[in-house]
Amino acid sequence: MEHLPLVNLVQFVSPHWLRMLKEEEQLQLVVIRDGVGGVSKEDLIEIVEAVIEEKRRHAIYH
Repeated sequence: MEHLPLVNLVQFVSPHWLRMLKEEEQLQLVVIRDGVGGVSKEDLIEIVEAVIEEKRRHAIYH
């Protein structure tokens, strides 16, 4: 198991996706079971969606 910020994973798998993530989403720690080399673009999509949803759920609106 490996813990790393989402930004590191995105940079490894698909760096052009970084521009669509907020800084707090980029800094979210994620757990990777078999190392970043085993993460496909499809896996990354699921992870990014989950992080965005989690951050949106805890957002405070004024």
